[in-house]
Amino acid sequence: MKMSKPFEIFSVFWLAFFCLAACPIFSSDLHASGHNTVEQLEKAFTSAFACPEEFKSTKIFHLLGYTEAEIAAIGKITPRPVSLKVEIDRAEASDEFANIKVTCSQVRYYNLTIATATFEFPECKVDMQSLKQDRIRFTRSNGIKLKTEVSESDILKVFELFARAKSLRDLRLQLEKNRARLGGWYRAGFLTISFRVLGNVELVNPKVVNFDCSRFTLNRIPLPKHTARSMLSRINPVFDSTKTWLNLNIEDIKILDGYVETIARIDKKKG
Repeated sequence: MKMSKPFEIFSVFWLAFFCLAACPIFSSDLHASGHNTVEQLEKAFTSAFACPEEFKSTKIFHLLGYTEAEIAAIGKITPRPVSLKVEIDRAEASDEFANIKVTCSQVRYYNLTIATATFEFPECKVDMQSLKQDRIRFTRSNGIKLKTEVSESDILKVFELFARAKSLRDLRLQLEKNRARLGGWYRAGFLTISFRVLGNVELVNPKVVNFDCSRFTLNRIPLPKHTARSMLSRINPVFDSTKTWLNLNIEDIKILDGYVETIARIDKKKG
């Protein structure tokens, strides 16, 4: 059914930011030597995010059980922040950390700019000799906690790239608490049709996210619920991590005023 195209394009809106995310802020009690470690970690993570080869060499994904081919693919999409800061929670041993938190600003990821992306590495261990050379090398990891905050303006910039290829134009996106409004024009043959979509995200389980449409109109005429439901069955789930090799588990995703927040975790691969 051709009228389902606006829904198909709308699903890209969610896929754009599901690969990244983070968790709650914690306090850190840093002593003098801790400040030196933070500075070294900031330099090391800056280097890791600046170069795909250095990003792969952190060994974090090796420790999480990913193959060389998968790690090579991850390296090609290395996130590139404009700036970052590090906070640490030390463990008893000098090379162990109860948590390392890296907060990145203005992260370029694919064609998307993520306003804030936070990576946390709980209960990890790093090679301190490499750290002295401004390189981060993990020797133990229990997973990565992720959090992203993506603004509606940045989402729309990415969305418009797909829209041009799908005969959509003049797109408008408005994000409010628990609600997304998407509107624009869709060209079908000789016809140009206005459409409006209103809905929210639904976390079905840690692996699956659906889009729950509460209202869909074409040329200001609301579609019957059964028609909208039929369309949704064709595009849901909008995200399913079981279809990828990344062991990503989403803890929470929600629409807030002006941006979307996603909290997730990359765990060790099973098997």
